Amino acid sequence: MNGNVLAQATSPPSMALLAGLAALGLLGLLYVLYWRFRIRDTLLRQVAELEGLSQAGSALVAADLDVDALCELIYRESGQVIDNATFQVGLFEEDRYYIKVWVIDGERQTPSAFDLGERGGIVGWVRDTRRPLLIRDFEREMGELPARPTYIAADPPRSAIFLPLISGERVIGLMAAQSQQPDRFSADDLRRLTILGNQAASAIANAQLFEQERTRAGQLQLVSDIARQVSAINDLDDIFRQVVHLTNERFGYHPVSIFSYEPTETPTMSGPGEAGTADDLGEPESPDQYRVVIRASSGADAVAGAVPLQVGDSLIASAIQTRQTVVSPDVDADARYQPQLGLAQLDPLAAQTRSEIVIPLVVEGQVLGVLDVHSPEPAAFTAPARTALEALGAQVAIAINKAGQFRRQQEQAWLTTAQLQMAEALRRSADLDALQVTITRLTAMLVGHEFCAVMLWDEAAERYRAATLYAEHPERHQDFTGTSVTIGQWPALDAAHVGRQPLVTDQGPPWQKAFRPVALYPLAAKGSVMGMLVAGPPPAAGTAEELLRLIVSQSAQALDNALLAIAQQEEAWVNTALLQVAEAVNSLIDLQDILSTIVRFAPMLVGVNACLVLIWDEERQVFRPGPSHGIGDMSRGVLESFEIDRSEIVSLEQREDRLSPAPTYYEMPLPPWMQTAMHAERAVALPLVARGELVGALLVGAPSAAPLGGRRLSILAGIAHQAAIAVVNDQLYRESAERDKLAQELQLAHEIQASMIPPGNPRMEACRVASYWRAAREVSGDFYDFIRLTDGRWGIVIADVADKGMPAAIFMAVSRTILRAVAFSRVSPAATLRRVNDILLNDTTTDLFVTTFYAVWDPKANVLTYANAGHNPPILLRADGTEQLLRTSGIALGVLDDIVVGEQSVLLEPDDMVLMYTDGVTEAMNEDYDEFGLERLRLTLRGAREQPPSGIVAAVTEAVREHTGDATLFDDLTMVVIKRKPPAAKTARRARRTS
Repeated sequence: MNGNVLAQATSPPSMALLAGLAALGLLGLLYVLYWRFRIRDTLLRQVAELEGLSQAGSALVAADLDVDALCELIYRESGQVIDNATFQVGLFEEDRYYIKVWVIDGERQTPSAFDLGERGGIVGWVRDTRRPLLIRDFEREMGELPARPTYIAADPPRSAIFLPLISGERVIGLMAAQSQQPDRFSADDLRRLTILGNQAASAIANAQLFEQERTRAGQLQLVSDIARQVSAINDLDDIFRQVVHLTNERFGYHPVSIFSYEPTETPTMSGPGEAGTADDLGEPESPDQYRVVIRASSGADAVAGAVPLQVGDSLIASAIQTRQTVVSPDVDADARYQPQLGLAQLDPLAAQTRSEIVIPLVVEGQVLGVLDVHSPEPAAFTAPARTALEALGAQVAIAINKAGQFRRQQEQAWLTTAQLQMAEALRRSADLDALQVTITRLTAMLVGHEFCAVMLWDEAAERYRAATLYAEHPERHQDFTGTSVTIGQWPALDAAHVGRQPLVTDQGPPWQKAFRPVALYPLAAKGSVMGMLVAGPPPAAGTAEELLRLIVSQSAQALDNALLAIAQQEEAWVNTALLQVAEAVNSLIDLQDILSTIVRFAPMLVGVNACLVLIWDEERQVFRPGPSHGIGDMSRGVLESFEIDRSEIVSLEQREDRLSPAPTYYEMPLPPWMQTAMHAERAVALPLVARGELVGALLVGAPSAAPLGGRRLSILAGIAHQAAIAVVNDQLYRESAERDKLAQELQLAHEIQASMIPPGNPRMEACRVASYWRAAREVSGDFYDFIRLTDGRWGIVIADVADKGMPAAIFMAVSRTILRAVAFSRVSPAATLRRVNDILLNDTTTDLFVTTFYAVWDPKANVLTYANAGHNPPILLRADGTEQLLRTSGIALGVLDDIVVGEQSVLLEPDDMVLMYTDGVTEAMNEDYDEFGLERLRLTLRGAREQPPSGIVAAVTEAVREHTGDATLFDDLTMVVIKRKPPAAKTARRARRTS
């Protein structure tokens, strides 16, 4: 019984324990099975994910090289890895973002383009940083976003993924998934989409390259086809029509137009208040003198009448003035866009223009016109399209030029034929009268004048006399015979005579009051007007006018030959005599020998008893006797014992004509003491004038029986001219020898000084350097120097000696040498300048002094320590645009003992720059004596601060050159620019933005 009780007491607890243990075991087994299921499920999802991404990558690789198809495929495949109910795939081109696939809440949107500009929003941030962006909730994270989102829809999304498509170093586009639900996207979604994006970027880049090359090849083939068809045409209007229609047909752009570039009407043959004709096309003096005219447009079969468009501030004007292609990707945002006059009437589609390209048609630097192409699509003219259209423009310009040359060749052939006929007729003319008849008759026939007259110039009477006239209606010109027109009687004739240029006038000729207008052509040859061709009506501009100019030139030459033949016999023996004198003179070198020969020839050729050369001494203001003939030794001694001033030669003092192109002669009474020497009471005095100055006189005793005149005086005038030339040549030879010697010395000094100026761009650590040195004369007082010091430091010097020429150059060399020697043993710029001042005062005796700015650049600390001894304070321009003048106390070196020179230091941040300069920069003056000034220098630096030092130097020198213009540079020009280098990372970013 006790045993049963014990059994009953112990048996139930054992069973409960076993049941509990069994339950715990079952729970553990279930837990293990649950986690094995979770792990297996995760693995299955990862495998499915990898298989989906693999399939997507395979699909992208296998896809055709079509950008639009690839973007569509990317959208479809993205649905395998993320929620793509709201999704977009876009590509970048410059600052524009083109959405190729755009889906919002499962509904397709029209592909669009957006200008990122300065505010690109999140899309622009992703493009610039090349980083993806996961936004779990816009409302919650708005203050932490790297860029402000730009919403297009009225109900903005709550969460999004933005992923850049990167190929190599270039961000080519962007994928974006968005949702109205917050926290819709996770890091896993970003990771999966990134894998897909990397594969998509490579595929799109290859497709873009393939499409660009295929498009380029196709466009170039089209250009070749168009050029081949156009080259077979010689008519300009046909060329214009073919180009615009073929370009429209083959490229699909519309409208396509060609404008020719033409001059406006400009008077070229008119006197005051008179009408004129158009001049030949040349380089424009100002844009307002020219116009563009529509020659053909794809918007109309024919352009009825020229529609002028004044060249102003427009796309066409920019292309013409710069001779460069001008592209406007969005005409609505381009102030230069002007709806072209006439195109709106010719083609209503011109109002739909969204982008435009204007290509100048240029051949050998001359603008023939422009090819103007419009498109209703924004940014339609991509780089390949521009290249193809520019190639087409070059071919069209060549074809237009060829057609113009063909037309000009035809005109030239006709001009040549007419010119040959005129030349043959003039050659057959036997005498002067027959020549004039030929000129008037053939001119009227070839050019189409109603009348043509020749009037000959009478030099002695200073008037035009009627010579020959041919007229269709002779009764209208009955008063021509015997007509004589003096200067001042017919203003138009006066203008043509004085200006020696053709003109058209409404002032009819004196013998025919009712006929207007007429053209006047001076018949001039060898600088002299021999007559006037009067014809009416005036020829039209173009071929007729050119033919008339040729006829006038031929007629003037023939008339000159005829008049010369008449004078030849009279002048033959005079020329022979003067030739003998010239040959004798040219065989001699010594001035005394030349003048002795001249005075021996004069009596033989003219028949006088005595001849004397007087040479003018400019320094003593007297004449001294030169070689003579026919004067005895005693009389010669008397002449040499007297000083002959101008008062002794009365005629020369009172009647000397320094503006006369040839020596004149005067008969004058001789002083009593000279009458015996010359064996005559009177003499003919011929001043020896050369280069507009009196260099002497030739005195010839006038015979009492037969006065000198006519040919004999002409011979004496020629002899006097030879003597004047001999005197001047002797003076010039002596002056030239002195100048050559001085020039050689100055050139040598310049070369020596230039060799002392160091190279302008030494390699300094942490900064870049550029310099400029230009001497106003052969040698300079300015200098700069770069001194390599210890511990990587550099000394930088710019200085200006207070003088010009050789003394300043020598003092510059001494100052530079002393400064370099002192700088090597001193760290402090101020101590260096004080020591240089002591040496200059103790070891030199000159009164010269030098202003000096000396700085020491420490690249380890990026500190510039400087001292200024009376020099122009350099300008420190910070990268943020603030500026500072680097001043210290101190006066110029070489003036006083124990000078006080202050010293300052400045820390140069990245992209900070310092300009050191001499006063030749700020004091450079233009023709109005207006100095360049410090303010202009500051403005120039601000405009060029983003450039490297060499670009800054170039900008300043160009600004000074534009300011001074043609004015002479009065002072030396010297500059040194140092610029702190930016950090390497910033330099890399700049390089990427540039690329």
